[in-house]
Amino acid sequence: MVAPVVHCESNARRALPCRDLPVTLRETEAAPAFEFLEFDKGRLIVNRRFVDIFHQNGLLTFESLYSWNVGQVVRRIKSRSTTRIELNDAGGRRAFYLKRHEPPQFQEWLRPLLNLGRPVLGSRNEWNAIQWFHAAGIPTMTPVAFGEADGRSLLVTEDLQSNVTLLDWVNSFCDAGPKRPNDELQRALIARVAALACRMHQAGIHHQDFYLNHMLLCGHPSTLDVRVIDLGRAGRPGKLSRRWILKDLSQLDFSARRLSCADRLRFLRLYLGRPFSRSDRRLVRLIAVKSRRIAKHTAKHRL
Repeated sequence: MVAPVVHCESNARRALPCRDLPVTLRETEAAPAFEFLEFDKGRLIVNRRFVDIFHQNGLLTFESLYSWNVGQVVRRIKSRSTTRIELNDAGGRRAFYLKRHEPPQFQEWLRPLLNLGRPVLGSRNEWNAIQWFHAAGIPTMTPVAFGEADGRSLLVTEDLQSNVTLLDWVNSFCDAGPKRPNDELQRALIARVAALACRMHQAGIHHQDFYLNHMLLCGHPSTLDVRVIDLGRAGRPGKLSRRWILKDLSQLDFSARRLSCADRLRFLRLYLGRPFSRSDRRLVRLIAVKSRRIAKHTAKHRL
C-alpha cells in the first residue's frame, strides 16, 4: 500500500555566511522539488517519479531491493557496496546505482570516536545530503529510493550516464602537454568548481571528501555540467567552522596538485569572490600545509 507523502523538498535556499571567510553565492539555479512515498511499512521510501518503474520490477519492499542480485558491482569497501543496476521501464531499460550498507562492524563505530568525531554509518546521511545539496542549488545525484531495516540500509540514485570525473579530465589535460585543449575551458571549469564550493559553504554544508574524483563531468566539458557526488560524510547545514572549510579546500587543492600554482590560486580568488588581501596569506599557507599532510597520508597508506 502507498503511504501518504512523507516529504516534499523546498526550493528555499539557506544563505549562511562562513566564519572568517567572505564567501558569497554567485549563481541562482532552481532546486527541483522531490515528493517521496513510503512503502513496506515505512522501511522503503521512493521518489514518486520512479514508483512506476519500481512497481514494474517488483521492488517496492526493502528486502526485494536490498537482495537484488542482477547488476555490476563497481565498488566494495568493508561493509558497503555499490552496484550499477538496470530496470525495465515501459519496454526500455533505465540505469541506477544501488548502494548497500551491511550492519556496521565495531571498529567502524570506534574509529570516529577515537578521533573525537561522530560515526556516520549507513545510507541515511547521504540520502539527506543529496537533498541538502539540491536545496542549496548544487548539482548532484537524483535521489530515487532509501531504505532501512535490521541494521542494514540502502540508497538508490539515478545513473548520470558519465564515469568521467574532474580528476580524469585534469590528468588528461596535464598529460596532453603542448597538445592540451585551450586554456579558456580550463579556466571556465576552475570558475565552475569555485562557484560550487562557494555555494556549498555558503549553505553551511561541508563535504569531507571534497576531491576532484568526487565531481562528475556530465556531457561535453564545455557545458560545465559538474555534479558533486559521494556525499556519504557530508555535514548537515548549519554554522560552518573554519576547520571544515579549510579541510574541504585543502582536499581540493591536493587533488588538483597537477595544475599550476597560478591555477590553484585563481580558484581560491574566485572562491573568495574578491582580489587577495595581505590577510589571505595565512589562509593560503594553511591550505598548503594541510594539502601536504594529505599527500603524506596518501603515500603512507598507498591510497
